[in-house]
Amino acid sequence: NVNLASRWDRVSPRYTEIMNTGKFYLPSDNWIVDEFEKANKIDVFFFLDTSGSCYHLKTRFFNAARSLDPKRFNIRLFSFDTDVKELDIKSGKVYGGGGTSFSIIESKIQEVIRKEKKKYPHAVWIITDGYGNTVKPKEPKKWYWFLTQGSTISYIPKESKKFKLSDYE
Repeated sequence: NVNLASRWDRVSPRYTEIMNTGKFYLPSDNWIVDEFEKANKIDVFFFLDTSGSCYHLKTRFFNAARSLDPKRFNIRLFSFDTDVKELDIKSGKVYGGGGTSFSIIESKIQEVIRKEKKKYPHAVWIITDGYGNTVKPKEPKKWYWFLTQGSTISYIPKESKKFKLSDYE
């Protein structure tokens, strides 16, 4: 005969699984690391300039995005010219071919934040030739510009980081 009493101590995670699901898992270091990584993924938004002068960079764009480990990064892909379109990393399809507007990138980020109730991404990576209009990001230090040969930095915020795309070939 067992005397049942209320308990106020913390239930071990392995017993919680049994009580909630009827399944039994032994905790391990991997379990703890996986949970930490899920909660601490880095949000990165990739933007590809798909104006006529940069449209040909789509293969490099998708290769760069695929090089990030999806276990550590939440990756969102977009193409932009005078409009922004979200992309599917598996399809490799981009949209555009017109002029270039950088201000619509910040507008898209703010739209995602508002609609999805998210924080500003940890990083915004843009592949472009730099020719567009002036943009005033809310967090310009989180913007990383990868510029083609013959590019300009005239429209890019001074606080943002700028790189030559050729340095990553």
